[in-house]
Amino acid sequence: MTARNDVSLPDSDDKPRLAGVRIAIDARSLRHPGMGIHRYLSAAIKLLIREGADVVLLTNFSGEEIASDYPGARWESFGSRRDIIWDQFDLPKYLRKRDFQYYWAPGNNGVPLWPTGRTRKVCTTHDIIPLRLPRMYLFRRPRFALPYLVWTLSGILRSDVLLTDSESSARDIFKIFRRRSTVISPALSLQGDTSPSARLPRELLGLDYLVYSGGMDPRKNVGNLLAAFALSLRRSPALHLIIIGHSTEALNPFLAELELTNNVILTGFVSEDEKTAILKGSRALIYPSLYEGFGLPILEAFAAGVPVLTCRNSSLVEVAGDAAIYVDPLSPASIAQGIAEILLRDVAERQRALGRLRLKYFDPSAAQQQLINVFAKEAPSRSLERRRRSAHRPLRVRRAE
Repeated sequence: MTARNDVSLPDSDDKPRLAGVRIAIDARSLRHPGMGIHRYLSAAIKLLIREGADVVLLTNFSGEEIASDYPGARWESFGSRRDIIWDQFDLPKYLRKRDFQYYWAPGNNGVPLWPTGRTRKVCTTHDIIPLRLPRMYLFRRPRFALPYLVWTLSGILRSDVLLTDSESSARDIFKIFRRRSTVISPALSLQGDTSPSARLPRELLGLDYLVYSGGMDPRKNVGNLLAAFALSLRRSPALHLIIIGHSTEALNPFLAELELTNNVILTGFVSEDEKTAILKGSRALIYPSLYEGFGLPILEAFAAGVPVLTCRNSSLVEVAGDAAIYVDPLSPASIAQGIAEILLRDVAERQRALGRLRLKYFDPSAAQQQLINVFAKEAPSRSLERRRRSAHRPLRVRRAE
């Protein structure tokens, strides 16, 4: 299967389904390239524009540097640089004075508690992991806890339409809030084959390596991954581990302590094409997370034809099905045993084939159509003349405080 991030639709020759629909989108996550929410939002914006929606991207920072990436969208920058003040106070004032049919908050925050006029609020709550792991997130980080609780409560309780990424997250939300949500997988942003210009970085040429891609959040379990990899080197001393992503410098003391400095490579941020090239050259993706709202790196590995090692928890089984080697995330010995198994040639070939089959359950075009349906349920309710006046209102970009 070839999956790309060009959000082309199989019925692209038909009339755009969102023509005349005015959608304001919280675009603050576009300032975080390399993160899953950036990819998800970027693909979704391009999809909505291609389907004819009048898209206005709302931020509290200047979008000049990235505006060219989203031709067809208009930008509005206003309000406080502090996110919680922006979405709880500045945003509702803005929406009450405008004539949008929908406002979409795509990143776990951005829905105000205060009224927003007639604009229907759509919220994507990707997960409620801090509420499932409160000791890790809320009890130890009070400065994070209060804003998170405000954002989560307002998003889930004040939105008119609630979206989430997986059946696992939908169950979590219903269990705590008794609110049902619509599941749309983030596969709409899935990218498969790398472009011709994306080549394996020179320092990886000729190496036998595994890949981890998923961030440094505590629940990602990178500490146990490194301890397991140290055990694996006893069997395979030439093996390397490539860790992709931001903020990996904090691992250096741990690498020195475990004597892994020569066998672990920290790439830092890489482009999506570079990441795909690195995945395609690897022996396997190692993803021993303690909890996930979805687990997009697993699908990325399947799309690249790479075997996957992960864990039986949260949404990971829902995503990987029978196409992964499963281990105990709390046991470095179990992870190391899983690594030894997935390096076996016959096991790897079997898992590649299963991964290709599993990928068919997460067709990007199906996820794209589901997202379009969210905004296409209601025909434009404003008169054509009123929409024209709104669409041609002069753009006012105010400097963020």
